[in-house]
Amino acid sequence: MSNSNVLDFIAETINFMKGCGWNCYVCNACGRNFFSKKQLHGLNVVCNWRSCCKNAKSFKGLGKRKSLLKPSQVAQKIEVHFSSQNLKIRQPLNIVNTQGLTDLVIAGVQSFDDIIHRAQPIREGAFYIAQPCVRMQFQTSVATQDGTSTSFVNVCTESMGADFGSHLLAVDQWCGALSRVGLHMNDFTIVARLSKKDWGTGEFEAFELFFIYEGLELGDAAYLQIPQQHRPHLKISDIGFGLERMTWAVNKTDSYFDTLMPMTGAGTTEMFDACRTLALLALCGVRPANKGAGLQFRRFAKMLSEKYSCEDLYGYLSHYFGYWAQFVVPAIGREDALVRVRLEVERYVNLKVCEMLKLPPPREETTEAYLERMVYTCNASIYDLRQAIKTCKT
Repeated sequence: MSNSNVLDFIAETINFMKGCGWNCYVCNACGRNFFSKKQLHGLNVVCNWRSCCKNAKSFKGLGKRKSLLKPSQVAQKIEVHFSSQNLKIRQPLNIVNTQGLTDLVIAGVQSFDDIIHRAQPIREGAFYIAQPCVRMQFQTSVATQDGTSTSFVNVCTESMGADFGSHLLAVDQWCGALSRVGLHMNDFTIVARLSKKDWGTGEFEAFELFFIYEGLELGDAAYLQIPQQHRPHLKISDIGFGLERMTWAVNKTDSYFDTLMPMTGAGTTEMFDACRTLALLALCGVRPANKGAGLQFRRFAKMLSEKYSCEDLYGYLSHYFGYWAQFVVPAIGREDALVRVRLEVERYVNLKVCEMLKLPPPREETTEAYLERMVYTCNASIYDLRQAIKTCKT
């Protein structure tokens, strides 16, 4: 993207946003252009990103709904909105990524991975997709940063071959979608940023507009021109929001996880996040393995086994199977998915018992089956086995 293109995009964005009732400012803290419906002056001219506004208001202090919405209800409202705009509704991809550079799908724009990475014919036209995603880089932040999870639904509109004017029209459509679910534009700032990316076909710059809802980043609108070896750059309008974070903004509950865990559940956000993501992987047919998507399956199962084996993990997993079944076409049945997770979680318990008591190694079996086999075929002490299990679960 040349400097002249960038300047043209900024100028066109400013003119378009002003025509839609937005005021353009330059942030006193970070120097970026941003847009607000409000009239700002002096020290108040900040873009409302947390790093730029020391005394930022929390979105939780804004007016609340009389009744809470579930994520599926928010998703339905958004889908109805884009259907009324004559966008095609596309079914989500399986979470396992077989086309691009990542093992798992991390964003809805990966619907184009076969075109970007395998030179398939260009598919023009806009569509809406609610795409379940997994981003492992968030795992270390789940316990400490509210609003973070390793699995979420990326509700997005994608358009290949879109010119920049069409992209801006899609931005305005999203303003309408956000208003439809009760997030008013007066409470947003939209921050412009230019960033460098490389999706494996060469470095390029993306022109991005970030939607900030009183300090909470909800999503972004990116205009991409992705290099190709034997054809012109691919122009893509990629606009996406995290459904679960959007639902949090709509409901303004104390915690992001308030509507993302069973009502009777008690435990850490780390545990519920691991159950959520493991349920998604299992329902999409992922098997435990030592590389790729299966490695992530194995890592979550190991963590749950080592830290939370005394909790009602299988009840929580069943709850999340129901959650994800609203957004994916399951590759296997829920019972089979639960068995697959249970065998992997209990494999680590079995290995510990095996090591502690110097017993024959476990097979692919539940802990109950392993202990029973040890008692009736290897003459292991029931008392010793039960003490070992207690040690594993403390």
